[in-house]
Amino acid sequence: MQLKSSKKFPLWFVLILVFLVVLLLSLSSNRKVEKYPKTPDFEQKTSFDLIQITFNEKSFKKIEKKRLEALATGILETRDSDYVPATISFNGEDFRAEVRLKGDWTDHLKGEKWSFRVKLKNDKTILGMRKFSIHHPQTRGHHYLAEWLYLKAVKREKLLGLRYNFLEGAIHIKSNNSSKYVSRDVGLYAMEETFDKRTLESNAAKESVILKFSEDVWWNEVKKSIKAGSSLGYSWEDFMNHSIVERAKFPILPFSEEKTILDSTMNGYFKLSKGLLESVYIGNTTIDEVFDVKKLAMQNAILNLFGAVHGTYIINLRFYYNPITSLLEPIAFDGNSGNKLVKYTHFMFVNKEKDSVYLKELAYALEKVSNPEYLRGLISEYKEESEKLEKTLIKEFYSKGLSIENLEFNQEIMRTELMSLKNRFGIENITLETNSIAKGIIVQSAVVERIEVPDAANWINNNTILSKTKITSDNRDIYNLSRDDASTNSYTVTPNIKVNPGRVYKTSILVKKGRRDAYFGLRIQGDYPNRVDAVFDLENGQVKKKSLGGNFENVNATIKSISKDWFLCSLEGKIMTSNVKIILGPTTEQKNSEDWEGVTNKNCDVYILPSSLLVEEISK
Repeated sequence: MQLKSSKKFPLWFVLILVFLVVLLLSLSSNRKVEKYPKTPDFEQKTSFDLIQITFNEKSFKKIEKKRLEALATGILETRDSDYVPATISFNGEDFRAEVRLKGDWTDHLKGEKWSFRVKLKNDKTILGMRKFSIHHPQTRGHHYLAEWLYLKAVKREKLLGLRYNFLEGAIHIKSNNSSKYVSRDVGLYAMEETFDKRTLESNAAKESVILKFSEDVWWNEVKKSIKAGSSLGYSWEDFMNHSIVERAKFPILPFSEEKTILDSTMNGYFKLSKGLLESVYIGNTTIDEVFDVKKLAMQNAILNLFGAVHGTYIINLRFYYNPITSLLEPIAFDGNSGNKLVKYTHFMFVNKEKDSVYLKELAYALEKVSNPEYLRGLISEYKEESEKLEKTLIKEFYSKGLSIENLEFNQEIMRTELMSLKNRFGIENITLETNSIAKGIIVQSAVVERIEVPDAANWINNNTILSKTKITSDNRDIYNLSRDDASTNSYTVTPNIKVNPGRVYKTSILVKKGRRDAYFGLRIQGDYPNRVDAVFDLENGQVKKKSLGGNFENVNATIKSISKDWFLCSLEGKIMTSNVKIILGPTTEQKNSEDWEGVTNKNCDVYILPSSLLVEEISK
């Protein structure tokens, strides 16, 4: 008998199918959950911010494998594919993130306190940062508070630097096959910002590109040297071919390269800034044509104060292209701070024969930063915060967080370099006043910025004669400035100098009495009648008269004996305009300060050092 066919599936087949579907759904669900495991409970030990990294087992094994490879070769080489998913918990709030090992040398991978680079997902931030690193505080120097204070000092001078702080850390590994965790209490970390648009935002800088030199050439030579030395038991440094590295071409790259190339504005900035950096790198241009020399000089001075010379190596240089000034600015990074200097360390691309503009600015920066009062003021300002940090950090690291003695030693070396620059460029005096504050602590004064003054060749002589003498002072030319005609107004004037309205400005110049008289007039002139004036008695070293006109305010004048017969004559006032001219010339005892340049009863003259003319913005 023929049986009827049935379209019904056997029961056993249906059961297997249901089981497989449930299993697949379960596995899929587990994969989604375990990619970013929940942070387990953890007992915090300190009052610091708490950061926890939770990996699934698979991700952590990839991290472990990368660490072992680095320990075997002696350096850590990283790429984007090294990132693994992880959950970052900050003070109890969970964030999805990508995490990899961080650091070039294996000191970042010792023990259980490994260094990590973190990128938060979904545009989330922690303390305003989407990308940051955490590392053993002493990978930035044995004196673990020095790097923190170095970056504070940089930002105190309104230079570009990274956010840097300390926190407590823990690592958790979630088992793939159970709900169990392996947890590691790894102690205290330093947290350091990395480079992206938020770095610029935190420094109040306009969005633009950040440049670096490729590290490939350097690390390729290091790898070869380690390989050669390790087989013989020698240090890699004994085999390092530094001449190859020095002659090598280091390509210039932007951070966030892909995004930069795809953004027409950022790509334009990159092409411009790369051209600038390349030109100074190969020696075709001077530093002042490429960099904001005031900022570069100040950053170099602070870097030497902290012995942070590790930040001067080519692979550690970071630069911001300022689209407003079309100049590059340094970003302080990886100083390995707190050590004593062996010698003063200049910016890598300085050419002492060509870069006089930059080196003169460096002299002004060194005058400020090498002053013992500057260091005392800096220590005083951050004393309470640093003592609070050290109270916790010293429990794990035992040693002092900062050696002030090392910084004082560095200031001695800086002062030696300062004297060398002063002698070379004939800088007789740099006026940096000081003000007392509570408890007898002295802080650095009020000089904010030195304004570039047009060269004497561009000054305009109105019925005056400015003639170079055969005499010099510290290798600087001395000029005689005389009236050509006593019966009419006579003065010498600079071209316009750009200033900030509503600020106090001070101008000063070295002057000596002439052959026929001993009075000197000085004016800071805006649009008539806005001005401040003073007349100086060069015979007796006195300010004879001073006055102001129009909407300028707060006139003040001083005279200071510098050497035999030479006086530093200074005039300041609150300037209510965006452009000024400096007017100067000889005058006589009979003239008032308001019209010292007017008709006199006789011809007269003075000697001046045009190269000493300074205009400075100061705060009051």
